[in-house]
Amino acid sequence: MNNALSQFIQVLKRVPLFQGLKPDEAFLLLKSCDRRTLDLREEYCVYGAPSNDMCILITGQLSVRTQEGKQVALIDPIAPVGVNGHLHRRTSLVSLMRRNPSMEIVISRNLIATLSDRLRHANREITHLQKLIADIGEGQALPPDPAE
Repeated sequence: MNNALSQFIQVLKRVPLFQGLKPDEAFLLLKSCDRRTLDLREEYCVYGAPSNDMCILITGQLSVRTQEGKQVALIDPIAPVGVNGHLHRRTSLVSLMRRNPSMEIVISRNLIATLSDRLRHANREITHLQKLIADIGEGQALPPDPAE
C-alpha cells in the first residue's frame, strides 16, 4: 500500500461515520472515492441545492454561505459533508455497503449516532432561542450578534 493511501486510511479512521471499519473495509471504501483539491474560494456546492456527493474535508476549511453571501457555517477537517443526501441515493458507497454487510452495519450505526448528536444539539439550540425570545418578550435586551 502506498504512503498516500496509508495516510488517507489514517484520516478515514478519524471520521466518526467510518470509525470501526476493518482495514480491508477502509481500503475498499477509499478505492471507491474520488480525490479532489479545491482552489481557494472555489465553489464546491450550492447552498440549498440537493446533495449528490459526499466529501470528507482533509485540510483547510469550507465556508457555507447563503445565496446572499452570508456565512452560516464553517466546516473543519474530518467533517463529512453531504452525508444525508448521499446515503439516500443509489451511490457507489451505498452499493459498496450492500455488498459488505459488516461495513453497512458499522456505517449505519455511526450514522445513527451522528444524527442523534446533531438532533440533541439542534434541540439545545431551540431551547436557547426559546429562552431568548421569552426574555425579549419580558423586555430584556437582546445580546449583540457576534457575527456583525
